Amino acid sequence: MDKALGHGSFHDDSWAITRFIRDEVLHPKKVSANIGVLYGAGVFAGAVYFLEKYGELLIQDSVAASALFNFQSLLLVVLLTICTCTFLRAQAPALVDRNKTGFMGLFWKAARIGERLSPYVSLACFVMAFQILMY
Repeated sequence: MDKALGHGSFHDDSWAITRFIRDEVLHPKKVSANIGVLYGAGVFAGAVYFLEKYGELLIQDSVAASALFNFQSLLLVVLLTICTCTFLRAQAPALVDRNKTGFMGLFWKAARIGERLSPYVSLACFVMAFQILMY
């Protein structure tokens, strides 16, 4: 683009969003991890849609409501787990990073989700807080 007009090019470092996309999203070393995050988000969105549409067929009236069968409570538990794991990894990385596989690996994955998708996680926390307070 024309520098005399004050327009930056795609490879110019004047735009933070283009730097972020180039360095974090499209970087060859990070593409596979980003595809994994997108795949996980797609599976989660599909599960949310399925539970919203067919959830009442899965839960019988005789089953007591718990955090696993109440969608709002399940979502709250997932959000709190992500936020807690992200905070713990920021404070003590060795505590979370030493268990990357198995059941304890879920907490490492939750911390990674919180780090990579922190704006979306914080927005989800605000929406959940608003919904809990208002409804």
